[in-house]
Amino acid sequence: MTYAEEVLQKLKPVLDQHQSVSVEFEGKRFRTLLANRNPNLLGNFAGGDMAYAANAAAGLLCVVEGRIAETASISIECLARGDGEFLVADASIVRSGSRLIRTRVDVFVRKGGQEKLVAIAQINMAPLADQSILDRFTKP
Repeated sequence: MTYAEEVLQKLKPVLDQHQSVSVEFEGKRFRTLLANRNPNLLGNFAGGDMAYAANAAAGLLCVVEGRIAETASISIECLARGDGEFLVADASIVRSGSRLIRTRVDVFVRKGGQEKLVAIAQINMAPLADQSILDRFTKP
């Protein structure tokens, strides 16, 4: 099974519930995409959309790593206007502990095939005490 197939198998139940969220692959990494379905008055993504994309990317990364976690804290800096068709969030785990999983997420806006960095987030995820819930999401 390829890396992409393995990740999609783990994420399918979650992605099926969130139609505006999808993933794309670059080698052994995946990025989370959020479509621009509810733009603000100017047609852009708002800061809340950027935070949502970053949070979704951090949560999906935790699932792929075999841990179900909820957001403990989020800090996001919006750097530029989100004028594009998609937000693309690239999450990485900075440190994975028993009580907190610290992630960093770079959020880009994609317009006409070009990407621009629009936000940087640091998200702390708290693993759930009962990890058996993972079985409901990742087992066929």
